[in-house]
Amino acid sequence: MMAGVYASNGIFLADLTNTQNRINQETQQISSGIRVNQASDDPGAVPDILSYQQSIATATQVQKNLSGALTEAQAADGALQTASTLMDQLVSLASQGASSTSAASDASLAERVQAIGQQLTAIANTTVQGRYIFGGDATSVTPYSFDTTTPGWFVAGSTPSNTGVLTDSNGSQITPRMTAQQIFDSPSGSIFQAVHDLGTALQSGSQPGAETALTELKAGVQQLGLASTFYGSVENWIQQGSQEATSQINTLQQALSSVRDTDVAAAATQLSLDNTALNAALSAHGTLGNRSLFDFLG
Repeated sequence: MMAGVYASNGIFLADLTNTQNRINQETQQISSGIRVNQASDDPGAVPDILSYQQSIATATQVQKNLSGALTEAQAADGALQTASTLMDQLVSLASQGASSTSAASDASLAERVQAIGQQLTAIANTTVQGRYIFGGDATSVTPYSFDTTTPGWFVAGSTPSNTGVLTDSNGSQITPRMTAQQIFDSPSGSIFQAVHDLGTALQSGSQPGAETALTELKAGVQQLGLASTFYGSVENWIQQGSQEATSQINTLQQALSSVRDTDVAAAATQLSLDNTALNAALSAHGTLGNRSLFDFLG
C-alpha cells in the first residue's frame, strides 16, 4: 500500500513539474515575444532561424555599404558640377586670350587660369570621411598637387588602380568610382593638359596657343560630361539596390518571425489552460488518496 502511495505521489510531482515548466516557458515566450529562445525550445526550427539571421546580417551589411557609396557618389557628383562651372570660365578665358593683343590682359588672364587650376586640383582631391574619393584604390594618397614650377603643373601623387566593386543584395556588381586621372587627365580629353596649355599660351601672349587650348578645353568638357553621367548612373544603381535590400530585409525578418517569434494569442490560451490544470491538480490532490489527479484531467 505504501509503495502505491509513493508511486502515485511521484507521478503527481512529475506531472506538476512538467506543467510548471510549460507555464514558465509560455510566460517567457509571451514576455519576450520569442518562441525559440534556445535550441531545445524547437530543435527543428534552429537551422531556419540561423539561416534567416545570417541572410539578414548580409543584407544589412550590403545596405550599409550602399549607403556609404551613395554618400561618396553624391559628393563626386557635386564636385563635378563645380568643376563644370570652372570649365565654363576657362572656355571664356581661352576665347578672350585667342583674340587678345594686350600683354597686360594676357598676364591677368594667365593668373586667373592658374587660380582655376588650383581649384580643379582641390576638386580632384575631394575627400569624404578622410578618403580621397577620386583616389581609386589609393584612397589615402593625395591624387594631385599643383605646382607651376614643374612641367605640366599638375603632379600626380600616384597612378592608382581602381579595382573596387560595389555589390547589391542580389549579387550584381558595379565599379562605383572613377579616378582623378580618368576624369581630369584622360588622354581623350585632359582637362589638366588644357589648363596648362592655356596658361602657358597666355603667359607668352600666343593667340594660336590659346586657340589650341580652347579646342582642348572643349574636349575636356566632354570628358567631364561623361564622368558626370557615370556618377549619375552609379547613384541610380545604388538607390535601386538600397530599395531592394530594404525589401529583402523586411521579407527575411517576416520569415524569421514566422519560425522564431511567439504566437501570443495561442501562447496566452495555452498558458491559461496550463494554469487552470495546475490549480485544479493542486486543489484535487489534497482530497484524493494515492491516485494521481492528472488521471482525471484527461
